[in-house]
Amino acid sequence: MKHWELEVEGEQIRAEWNEAATFNMQSRSYNGQWVDYHCFTVYGIESEQAALECCIGAVRVRTP
Repeated sequence: MKHWELEVEGEQIRAEWNEAATFNMQSRSYNGQWVDYHCFTVYGIESEQAALECCIGAVRVRTP
């Protein structure tokens, strides 16, 4: 499992990738725990860089 922590417009976002096809986007709950808010699947990812680009794309979709 790989993960990245990103800051988007002052909000911390954590993206997890199972190194296959599944992603979990997480934000902090009121008590500081990471909580899933969006899960998605992308097939055919062949590198960690490509996975990170998918995460960044998912964050862009979430923000106005």
